[in-house]
Amino acid sequence: MYSQSRYIMTQKKELITEKEKEKVLKDAVDRSNQNQVQLQDILRDMQITIDAPRLEDSIDGTRIRATHPTQISRKKGKGEQGEDILRFHYIKEIPVDYSSVPISFRDRASVVTAIPKSDITKQNNEIGKAVVTESYEKLDEASPSLREILGLLKRIYFMPEDFSNRVAVDRIHELRKMFSKDEILAFPSVSPDFKSGLVPV
Repeated sequence: MYSQSRYIMTQKKELITEKEKEKVLKDAVDRSNQNQVQLQDILRDMQITIDAPRLEDSIDGTRIRATHPTQISRKKGKGEQGEDILRFHYIKEIPVDYSSVPISFRDRASVVTAIPKSDITKQNNEIGKAVVTESYEKLDEASPSLREILGLLKRIYFMPEDFSNRVAVDRIHELRKMFSKDEILAFPSVSPDFKSGLVPV
């Protein structure tokens, strides 16, 4: 169970960047040259954006759950982005040890007693930067990569239709309209025990 929620105030992030594409296409060429060419064409027509995450702390203080609103679309016609936008929530849990994130400097008092006052200010500033850096690096683990999103879309594409969940069935149908079976097979895969997920909304 989770207790309080908080938001990271950042702008929308475009996931299909040159750096992310390079990683995905390298993986594709390792599997098949044909996959790489097909995937390159698909990515040229796609747009994937993720919003700032909502972060929730677990009651026992051992995990953080990050929920990123995610939008996926594909160009139609004369290169214009299609009106059909698939909306999901990308959800990932990351373990966290609050005794070390943010960093705890329990022995700082004994260390600074022999340091000149001007150096203490400098040291405090450095510690503050270290805390922020460490905290954001940990939270960055919850941000999805392009490979993850594509792999999760591939998983959803081949999911059996659970008609008790109308939204999920609708998203599967929309995904199958957006991509052919041959196209989705060019996507990278994620392992069955992958801890993240895309939830239709």
